[in-house]
Amino acid sequence: MSKHAGHFTGSVLAGAVYLAMSVSAIAAGAAPPDFTPHASAGWFAYSRQWIAPASGAGPVRADRAHPGVSNDEFRVTGRQPAYSLGDPNNPILQPWAADVIRKRNELVLSGKPVFSQHASCWPAGVPASLLLPMTRPMYIVQGPKEVAMILTSFNEVRRIYLTDKHSESVKTSWHGESIGRYDGDTLVVDTIGLDDRTFLDGFNTPHTKELHVIERLHLIDGGEVLEANVHVEDPGAFTMPWNAIQRFRRFEAAVAKIPVERLSVLATPAEGPLTEAVCAENPNSFFAGQPAMPIPQANVRDF
Repeated sequence: MSKHAGHFTGSVLAGAVYLAMSVSAIAAGAAPPDFTPHASAGWFAYSRQWIAPASGAGPVRADRAHPGVSNDEFRVTGRQPAYSLGDPNNPILQPWAADVIRKRNELVLSGKPVFSQHASCWPAGVPASLLLPMTRPMYIVQGPKEVAMILTSFNEVRRIYLTDKHSESVKTSWHGESIGRYDGDTLVVDTIGLDDRTFLDGFNTPHTKELHVIERLHLIDGGEVLEANVHVEDPGAFTMPWNAIQRFRRFEAAVAKIPVERLSVLATPAEGPLTEAVCAENPNSFFAGQPAMPIPQANVRDF
């Protein structure tokens, strides 16, 4: 377990207050939520786009004139797949951040393919990793000192340390430093120290290294749905804090009722526990001759 990160003043202090207001489930004598009651209990995302909150500032959403058609929708409807465009006029965006989204939109409208970083084996980061488990599930492993969130796609692992303090200094990393605690039936996660080479969604919404994310994960609908309420602050990229929602359905419920080959998701694995899906061991680009990022190479040893 690393020394935990952090002196990010304003937003970090706000996060500390936010966490301090939570009453730990353990301290209160209540059992924390069980996100994985058995080995096959993974989670599929409902959408690759953030759900807007009922009120207040929300995430970048698709441009209504260009909502896109996902591969998942193609499987169900037969409609021609098409990239969606992000709405750069969302008032949460600083001008430079809106321009990043416009640049991606221009590439899409020009007919050029726009591949995500994750498609080339680069980490998705926080909170965008919550948008990814559409074709392969996400698993959550809960331990007494940490919680691991594992994307089956490429076995990307994010670690949440169950402590109430960030470390005094932070080394920026792909997933940042996440600390968490149980507040009744909710896992509250505070993350700072995030690498600014990631995006917050599929529209290339950018952020700076001052990004501060607070997530609240809890079960709803009798434990059949996992909901993540996400709070984002980054004055370098956004004009105001904003909130978003993501929901996940149970993996085994999805594959038990409908034959795998008929599910409206691509490459859905058979029901079962976490399987290995290594990406970076392939040294070749998945998109030869296309404008995609290269596969990351481990050219420098860690010891």
